[in-house]
Amino acid sequence: MRPAQRPAARRGYPANTPLLDVVVTRLGGRGDGLAEAEIKTGYVSETRPLFIPFALPGERVRVRPVSDRGEGVVCDLVELVEAAPDRVDPACTHFMTCGGCAVQHLEAGAYQSWKRDQVVQYLGRAGLADVPVAALRTCAPAARRRADFVLRVVGRKLVAGFHERGSNRIVEISECPVLRPAVFALMAPLRQLFEGMLEQGQSVDCVVNELDNGLDLLLRLPDHPDLDFRERLAAFADDQDLTRLSYHAEGDSLPEAVPLAQRRTPVITFGTVSVAPPPGAFLQATAAGEAAIQELVRAGTDGARAVLDLYAGCGTLCLALDGTAERLAVEGDDGLLAAIRTGADVARLGGRVRTEKRDLTQRPFAGKELAKFDAVVLDPPRAGAREQAAALAESKVQRIVYVSCNPATFARDARTLVDGGYDCLQVTPIDQFLWTPHIELVAHFTRRAP
Repeated sequence: MRPAQRPAARRGYPANTPLLDVVVTRLGGRGDGLAEAEIKTGYVSETRPLFIPFALPGERVRVRPVSDRGEGVVCDLVELVEAAPDRVDPACTHFMTCGGCAVQHLEAGAYQSWKRDQVVQYLGRAGLADVPVAALRTCAPAARRRADFVLRVVGRKLVAGFHERGSNRIVEISECPVLRPAVFALMAPLRQLFEGMLEQGQSVDCVVNELDNGLDLLLRLPDHPDLDFRERLAAFADDQDLTRLSYHAEGDSLPEAVPLAQRRTPVITFGTVSVAPPPGAFLQATAAGEAAIQELVRAGTDGARAVLDLYAGCGTLCLALDGTAERLAVEGDDGLLAAIRTGADVARLGGRVRTEKRDLTQRPFAGKELAKFDAVVLDPPRAGAREQAAALAESKVQRIVYVSCNPATFARDARTLVDGGYDCLQVTPIDQFLWTPHIELVAHFTRRAP
């Protein structure tokens, strides 16, 4: 007997793969339209999920299979046979090429429902379908105050822009309806600054933060600039009225950025406290989104006498708290902690704000360490806070406010907290990344009475 034929390895599909006519059933978590179709791989045919960028629920489309992704098949949209009523014209001419936005073609109300539903679905998968999910806090265009441009020599041309969707290629950008005008306006002068300075294949990452008193620019360079280019960079900072210009060279053993020009002390204000963040510091993407998160954190910690702020960044949450609560800000970065300490000292908060450096993945707050706090705030990275959530689940802390940028890992950690004796009172989704799949949220937990 001959052995059964094995299907070919699932990688890419040849260009002459037959087109498929399908109807999109729903919008997936990445903003792709989802459908199903019979796919032949080698000698085997099977029904598989299809991921179709830029297709909307209810649309009839003609697609070409391109490559495998997990259990499904990524397809190119070849023809829109029948459009959905929710389809609208995109706001940007670079849509479908630039990798920044995924759903500019979806009507605003449907878009907002889709974003909120992402949170509902992840909670449901974690067995937390009964948790109340508030209405989405929305984001306006031209509000993003942080950007990471890329300058790269492609052929004989210096290109400035963002990564192409699903690629390392750079899309040259002539407009961006998402960014703050001052942030976007820096792109063209940066391209002029580096014209003729980079070799084939070299690139520069340009991290821009719009602070309260101007733009803070961090350049990630292929090498240390010589004296002549340092002088040009300093002149550029003057010409563009930058608050600060810093750089970090590729392969440098020192993690800290080197300030080259500072025209004034960088300032961002949290509550009533002004902070000088280190170059390239993580900030909430929009001022309105930050204000919404701070408001919800204050509500969740109202009346607390001692608050533990985990993954504190440069103090976005703990420094914006009202009242006289004692606060311990925990972070793994010395520069961020120094910004918190200096800001608190200048604001004369005295001993009410303390800091501690700690890797919370390796050494979460646990046991007796948590006993002195009646409220804990945590804002972990996208990977979530698996270890810290497990420690909190075993604690007697009365209130927890969890700020998340990833509903999937949040739902996992929320399940841990609920199993440990907490009630999740409400989750509020917040849209700081307009027209993208990314969504943030704030959740309030209280410990159930024994």
